[in-house]
Amino acid sequence: MKSKLFVLLLIGIMAITFVAGCGGADDDGAVNGGNGDLETYTIVGLFPLTGVLSTFGENSSEVAKLAASDVNEWLEAEGKNWRLRLEVDDTATEGPVGLTKMQSWYGEGVEFFAGPQASGVAQELLAFANANQILYISPSSTSPALGIADDWLFRFCTDDTIQGPAIGAAIKASGAEHVIFGWRGDTWGDGLQGAAAASAAELGIAIDSNLLRYDPLQEAFTSEAALLDGYVSDAVASGVALDKIVFNVIGFEEVVPFMVEASKYPQLRQIKWIGSDGTAFSEALLQTPEAAQFAYDVKFINSMNKPAELTTESNFDHVRDHIQQLLGRETDAYSYNTYDIIWALAMSFDQVGYDSVAVKEVLPEVTKEWSAVYGASGYIELNEFGDRAFADYNYVMLTEGLDDWTIPGYFNGMTKEITWETPVY
Repeated sequence: MKSKLFVLLLIGIMAITFVAGCGGADDDGAVNGGNGDLETYTIVGLFPLTGVLSTFGENSSEVAKLAASDVNEWLEAEGKNWRLRLEVDDTATEGPVGLTKMQSWYGEGVEFFAGPQASGVAQELLAFANANQILYISPSSTSPALGIADDWLFRFCTDDTIQGPAIGAAIKASGAEHVIFGWRGDTWGDGLQGAAAASAAELGIAIDSNLLRYDPLQEAFTSEAALLDGYVSDAVASGVALDKIVFNVIGFEEVVPFMVEASKYPQLRQIKWIGSDGTAFSEALLQTPEAAQFAYDVKFINSMNKPAELTTESNFDHVRDHIQQLLGRETDAYSYNTYDIIWALAMSFDQVGYDSVAVKEVLPEVTKEWSAVYGASGYIELNEFGDRAFADYNYVMLTEGLDDWTIPGYFNGMTKEITWETPVY
């Protein structure tokens, strides 16, 4: 399998539009008819096309389409007797919406899903997926609470027990002595805040007793900005210098209106702000001038899963170039995971058919074998919980022109050290 795929990928895989054959879905998700004797196996991409992760959702949906097109080109070249059908549906970054979508597609015979992206949505789907043996793979769910052995959720990213130290290291590197935490109150936010706070404490950073845990559905942050200003004033009154204070905000694109409100308070522009993977590469931030200027002024830096070491046959550039040409921007790291998800599922179908129990059994080994050569996100090894076992983290921040993102350095997950290519602090 490797040698044939290697030859095909070397000559360059061009995206094509795949039109699923006509006919109805049978009880194992195969669509029959319209392609002669070919069967069509379905994957549904559950991505946040709207809501506070819509930038990530748009990236992953387009990358999933690219991967499905590439898979079908490979299947045709190899003379395989099946084709891949990809459907994309919107979770709106909301758990109940995602669950409704999964239930509806399962009713049509679909057993495999790429996504969702948010841990809160992934958690909402878990009981239904486990009860019905539905296999779903998230490119970006990182909550440690979802690291569960023998469940039906797989994750092609590491959990936040690794990202937490990346945030802690950034706090330490900033010269901070005191950190205030603000975060969205869901399973992802709670898990990452806990991991980041533990890491900061280990590094000798004082943790402010005032905590800003907010409703994930919140849209206005007038009160939170005022509270944060008060917390900073209290810290200064206790003897902490403004330039020694960091605010770590763990959220999605709702951080943008938070920054707009915070910009009204002069001292909030004098402390440093550190984010997370939820705000890295945010298109909403780029498109909101007031927030973008504020983010630049406070050296807003975000940790983001770093693609592993790449082989010469890796599809990294293939994915990166596709999004740059299609959407005119740098894509996020999790979209590379999405590309690998589609291929790992397809290679598993080709080996054992459209059977979730059989695919679950072979998926870890198939993933290792395929990603070791062709992985857009690099080599993927899954741990006992079905999650990516190890990764490094890039640091991402706005350019001086406020119109793009740059990567000044990265955190090594093994050594716990930062390598700066462009010093930030």
